[in-house]
Amino acid sequence: MKKFTKKLFMTFAVAVIMSVLLALTAFAAETDIYDSLSFQANASDTNTVIYTQTIDDGSRYLFLPSSASLTELTLYYENAEEVTLSTSVGSVTVVSGEAFDLTALFDGTADEYTVTVTADGEASELTIMKSSNLRAMYLVSDDPVNKGREYVDAVKGNKGSGLISLLSVDGDVDYSNTLTEIKGRGNSTFTEFDKKPYQIKIGKKADLINDDSSEKSKKWVLLANAAETTLLHNAITFDIANALGMAYVPNYEFIDLYYDGEYRGSYLLTEKTEIDDGRIEIQDTDGLIEDLNAGTDAYENPTVVTKTTASGGEKNAAENSAGSYKYVEGLIEPELTEGTTHHAYLLEIEFNNRYPDELTGFVTERGQTIVTGNPEYLTKETGAYISSLWQEFEDAVYSEDGYNEETGKYYYEYCDLDSLVNLYLVNEIAKNFDGYLSSTYFYLPEDSDIFYAGPVWDYDNAYGTSQGMLTNVYSNPENFLTLERVLGSTTRTRYLIGGLREIESFRDAVQAALDSETGVAYNAVQELLGEDGTIRQLEALIYDSQKMNYVLWPNLLTSSGTVVASGQAKTYDNAVDYLEYYLDTRITWLSEQSALWSGEDYIFVTDTETYAGGKYDMAAFAAAVKEAFQKLLNFFMKIVSFLSNLFN
Repeated sequence: MKKFTKKLFMTFAVAVIMSVLLALTAFAAETDIYDSLSFQANASDTNTVIYTQTIDDGSRYLFLPSSASLTELTLYYENAEEVTLSTSVGSVTVVSGEAFDLTALFDGTADEYTVTVTADGEASELTIMKSSNLRAMYLVSDDPVNKGREYVDAVKGNKGSGLISLLSVDGDVDYSNTLTEIKGRGNSTFTEFDKKPYQIKIGKKADLINDDSSEKSKKWVLLANAAETTLLHNAITFDIANALGMAYVPNYEFIDLYYDGEYRGSYLLTEKTEIDDGRIEIQDTDGLIEDLNAGTDAYENPTVVTKTTASGGEKNAAENSAGSYKYVEGLIEPELTEGTTHHAYLLEIEFNNRYPDELTGFVTERGQTIVTGNPEYLTKETGAYISSLWQEFEDAVYSEDGYNEETGKYYYEYCDLDSLVNLYLVNEIAKNFDGYLSSTYFYLPEDSDIFYAGPVWDYDNAYGTSQGMLTNVYSNPENFLTLERVLGSTTRTRYLIGGLREIESFRDAVQAALDSETGVAYNAVQELLGEDGTIRQLEALIYDSQKMNYVLWPNLLTSSGTVVASGQAKTYDNAVDYLEYYLDTRITWLSEQSALWSGEDYIFVTDTETYAGGKYDMAAFAAAVKEAFQKLLNFFMKIVSFLSNLFN
């Protein structure tokens, strides 16, 4: 009986393997047709080859850049003797490397061109789409098999290298050089979406945006904008910040991205939030520390020590304890520039649960974690200085009238008032889900005694979008940002703004900026609205690109990031309509509410953000996932045990 069972099992296994092989053979025959076709965006730049690709539903597409001409389209192939494209209108034999008129196979104009591709007796369908208005960026890996796009996309921290090219709308090479590094960036935006954001580093400083306002740099960011459907959130936020007069706002440009020969979607190329010429123009303290310590054991194998801020770094503390900072032990402290009393710093307010992953930073006495974007490695002295100075600022914000009695200084003597008000306004107008919880930056120049708020960054979860959590709260264009949210058993407090709102001088400045006649914030939003407003201009600019984007990433159109008016279908057009309605309604509501404030008479109407219970109880959800995984693991172990006993 056991021999019969074993024979039956082996027969079944062979049948399964044969079925798989037959399927693979059929697939290989099908893909041979597709693989024989490619498009080269610039004949003189071999990095700009684009291959056909299969999307999730099994359809095959060729996504062309703006520079491609459909009436003089040139395709290339090697693995077929002859390739024919045909439709109900007619057919054309495609000669590799020779131009033909694709539009002649169709009646009238079309957004998509679906043809039957016949090669060596095999026939399959191929849809050709084309972008417009945007430049295209091409990234080609040095080692596409082992360290290509799939490797980089798999784990944040995986790095690749290769070549980079930027082609104009006309197909001219605007930039072509070495790509020394590409890696994934972001937190939730990297882990929760298949469309990945990237940071790239080029071999020599250059202005990739080339708009006469950006400075040359090596590091650039490619924002995927996957968490929201309009693809416009970050762009319009930068525009608002510019209109408010913030000292530094990242420049940006929409592009089509191709990575290792495949289209990856519509991206926003931006400057990286960093210390550099034309960006945050302060001293590069990180570079000073690296120059002094690179190659030393302390720098190459860092040992992190946590000390209390109040003791100036003399007393030990637990890593996550309030009023502490952590630094790298044994680093040489850089000397101060003549005439200065401290180094420069770039700080970021961050979620507390991400703090353990950061090498250095500090925790305020109110329990808020602050990480240092620059320097990356705090020394004992720099850590003691910046954590204590920031603590004085926090104490002033949360004291009566914004006055720190111990130091005799007001909150605006610690942080520039205009920048502080402007950063608040940008987050409030956007109703930013992450505002003052994460991606909220401040910097301290080495020749100044006060911080500056900014620059603005990361506004995917804004303007009505919140990645599915409390969508009903954030899609409502009314009400001020809440101060607290309950996530399971954890309460997260929106840092600083609770104290700032209690200060009359801060409210006065906010009220003036929101005035419906003279307010700079109110008028900045008006520039975005209407037929000739920035929103409609950007929509038209990327319209063909977004079509290709959502063919490649159709799930992003049906996700919680697509916020539309009640009863409307989840489409790109409806999402942009809602974005404009949201901003128009919100700025009017904010202006009317702030106009009611008078001296100490004010009110902030907020939403209730409670995740506890129901589908937003994250602790219960995590426990349920763990239990389900354990059951699945037990089930597989039983199968393995059964098979083992069966054949022994």
